[in-house]
Amino acid sequence: MTPSEYLEFRDKLGHSSGFQSYQNRVIEFYLGYKTDYILKIYSHEPEIHAQLLEAYSTPSLYDAAIHALHRAGLNIDADVLERKPCITYTANDSVKEAWKEVYRNSEKYWQLYELAEELVDIEDLFQQWRFRHMKTVERIIGFKVGTGGSQGVNYLKKVLDQYFFPELWQLRTEL
Repeated sequence: MTPSEYLEFRDKLGHSSGFQSYQNRVIEFYLGYKTDYILKIYSHEPEIHAQLLEAYSTPSLYDAAIHALHRAGLNIDADVLERKPCITYTANDSVKEAWKEVYRNSEKYWQLYELAEELVDIEDLFQQWRFRHMKTVERIIGFKVGTGGSQGVNYLKKVLDQYFFPELWQLRTEL
């Protein structure tokens, strides 16, 4: 789509925004990026709000992976295991050390190793999508403010630095 083609209907979008893509937010919630302000956006739409609230309140895919590390006998800090699922996950040294052990002993922990690589694939694909989305927006509207009042491309560039599974990326430097 060219800028001219987009301008033909941009004013009809009103204040709608990519921020309001609840389907994308559900995916982000299940992957572990939990932001409660999204729930407020949909408080007036009960069905969508219920879907978002379920994803927001459910342990993420990465939470399940971390618990699998623990069940395999790897040491995970209690505060990570007991973390409320509605809080965005942040990197933890015990989790990184557990993943390092998996990578150093991939035969012993083959299923966990495969899980880790699948998680990296998921994140890589999601980041590629984010990048393509950012470049599409830049190509069409440049650095204008987004229709919903967002910082547009500047915001989209920032989210490229967000990781769902941070230790899996960090440990690559240390292996």
